[in-house]
Amino acid sequence: MSTVTRSSETKSAARRRAKNPFTKYLVLYLALTIGSVWALTVFMMIDYDMVVSVIGELELTNPVVIIILHSPAIAALIVLFAYDGWRGIANFARTLVPRRKDLIWLGGLMLIMAVYIFAVRYLAMLFGIEVPAEPIPPLDMLLTFLSMFVMEIGMVAIAIGWFGFFLPYMHRVTGSRVWAGVATGVGIGVFVAPGNIFASFELATAWPLYVTQLVVLSIGMSMLLTVGKGNILFFLLPFWVSASGSWLDLYNFDKPTQLVQLGLFSTLVVVLWLVLRRRPGGLAAPHTFPEYLENEYTTAQVAPIPGRGNRSQELVALAEAESVTAVGQAAE
Repeated sequence: MSTVTRSSETKSAARRRAKNPFTKYLVLYLALTIGSVWALTVFMMIDYDMVVSVIGELELTNPVVIIILHSPAIAALIVLFAYDGWRGIANFARTLVPRRKDLIWLGGLMLIMAVYIFAVRYLAMLFGIEVPAEPIPPLDMLLTFLSMFVMEIGMVAIAIGWFGFFLPYMHRVTGSRVWAGVATGVGIGVFVAPGNIFASFELATAWPLYVTQLVVLSIGMSMLLTVGKGNILFFLLPFWVSASGSWLDLYNFDKPTQLVQLGLFSTLVVVLWLVLRRRPGGLAAPHTFPEYLENEYTTAQVAPIPGRGNRSQELVALAEAESVTAVGQAAE
């Protein structure tokens, strides 16, 4: 290989490093999430009895199961710490502080999702899809709804990991809301797949529709989280409401109902896009990791701990400096 060719390849590799100095965080995140759940799944398929003898029955109270279910949140916090120590975690925590205008959005979204779950019931009835004869009584509805935040054990972890880190990272990589949403929805689907595919035939056949729903949800979240400066409460609170339908006996979790949900939610996402693009200034560019941790929302406005510096710019500058050095060495 000629010196010119080697120099050209070195320059190209250096440019790639400068453009994507955060790839290692993505690899770490995927290894701790999808890697952990599928490693356990493969071991179970090879020798289920051995796995049970070592870690016990795979129930929700099993510590190993609890850790894996929470691995998206654990992985995201590890990534944030690796990125910028405790400051990285503190900056992420500051994104959770709603601004006054965010409160209107959050309340409105929760109300829309409350209408949504009843709309799913009545649309299912309209199309002749079987639903429970009567929803549970109002007081039981309230108690069940409040208990869901504990019972839906993976919801907070998904919010922190997949929407707090992975979606903003996909925005950075793709520059597209649609492709970032597709990547995030498929990523969550692959993460939860063992729980569906190996649980029952009904859940296994419902899994492709579930992934499609996740993709549409993630595209919608791409817009909402940008509006909310990366605040994952924009996912967590509305989803808490929208996921309550089957718990409240409004409808059953089956494939025909999933199709109704998919159609209705897709319509809501299109309406959201139309509304946001008509705002003054239009729809803002997608928020990206790690820049959204370093913007004026976390560093300049009132927050528990003032942010200092700009770690993302520091790392990019460091990567660019390394690339210049590498190119210079290759040219010598």
